[in-house]
Amino acid sequence: MLTQFWLRLYRQLALVFASAALLGWMIDQLTLALLLAALGGLAWQLWQLYRLDRWLSGDPDASPPKTHSIWAGIAAHVTRLRRQSRKRKRKLSRLLQQFQQATAALPDAAVVLGEDDKVVWCNSASQSLLGLTSGRDLGLPITHLLRHPGFVAFLNHRRNGDSVEFPSPVDGPLLLSARIVPYGKKQRLLIATDISRVRRLEQMRRDFVANVSHELRTPLTVITGYLETLLDNDDAALETWRQPLHCMQQQSRRMLHILEDLLMLARLESPKEQSPRWPVAVPELLTDIAEDALALSGERNHQIDISADPQLWILGCEKELHSAFSNLVFNAVRYTPAEGRIGIRWFTDTDGIHLEVADNGEGIAPQHLPRLTERFYRVNRDRSRGSGGTGLGLSIVKHVVNHHGGQLRIASELGVGSVFTCDFPLELRTSSIAAPPHNGNSRR
Repeated sequence: MLTQFWLRLYRQLALVFASAALLGWMIDQLTLALLLAALGGLAWQLWQLYRLDRWLSGDPDASPPKTHSIWAGIAAHVTRLRRQSRKRKRKLSRLLQQFQQATAALPDAAVVLGEDDKVVWCNSASQSLLGLTSGRDLGLPITHLLRHPGFVAFLNHRRNGDSVEFPSPVDGPLLLSARIVPYGKKQRLLIATDISRVRRLEQMRRDFVANVSHELRTPLTVITGYLETLLDNDDAALETWRQPLHCMQQQSRRMLHILEDLLMLARLESPKEQSPRWPVAVPELLTDIAEDALALSGERNHQIDISADPQLWILGCEKELHSAFSNLVFNAVRYTPAEGRIGIRWFTDTDGIHLEVADNGEGIAPQHLPRLTERFYRVNRDRSRGSGGTGLGLSIVKHVVNHHGGQLRIASELGVGSVFTCDFPLELRTSSIAAPPHNGNSRR
């Protein structure tokens, strides 16, 4: 449409200058006539531009150019753009209203944080969970409103995917789990969820397992003791029952091992029972475990190699570390064929401190790797039971490593072997200066 106005403007200018040139030629003032025509055309265009500017500025007394000129075409184009803009604004307003209604209906607290972590917007659940009010707290830094040390530390040192748990500032018994999702330009979305019920259920499960394990351990110990007494008896009348008694003794011992592992897991999962940390002589610990592994190997004659830095100690719980490391080494002995080779490495590099237990056993299929640390998960149930495994070893290893701020990595290939690696942060490295006196019962 604007092209038509430009063509019309060209024709009008051509007509004006042609008329001025003809008039100037008739009166012998061609230059003066063209100059006056140019000035007149310029004044007219400036007047139309002034009217357009007043109209665009919102002057109620101004009106857009109504003549069939280029300025009228520009005014019509601006009018169309304004109309489209109003439609888009109404659409965006509806979408924003729907978004606010949806977030308001969420049971989780949602808070939009802008630059410097200032509150830009929050939903209604933020008031009941976090104590935030949209009219009062907008524009304030979130750390001025939520001052829990754990939350402040998480906000300052967060990583994508991390979360933090802290009590609700409104209702102390409520436990919240918060995570932050970055989006847009310097904006973040804080989402806080009430996990009190989940944590209560987890605590109930831990208490149930711990109580049942405690209650079962005593009768099983009594049964095991009587079975040992019967098996040590040389009475000929017991000969026909010796094999069943031996199987009963084997299964009762296995049940005791399961109960001990369940109690260990219950203690590891309990936030109230955090073991004190002392410098741990891991090289000596691994030497003792290797000796026990050779005894477990027996006639299968496994070759166990240890490579450990004698000066590399870490700050931790010796009892927990002994349980985790022995589980890895004993598993390697159980699932590696006779005459197989097992390597134990204790070393450090720029990424942290590592314990690596590698074997050339039968390996594990890839589909089993993600579930190996689940309780009672077994790749081969019959073989695991026959080897004396409880199905809780790797779960204990995972919890112990996590308690020390590390992670467990598993790599395996069928027919080649497996590698289990415990990664610990470099901050745990320490010396033997602050080590307490050695206690023979520290690992039991």
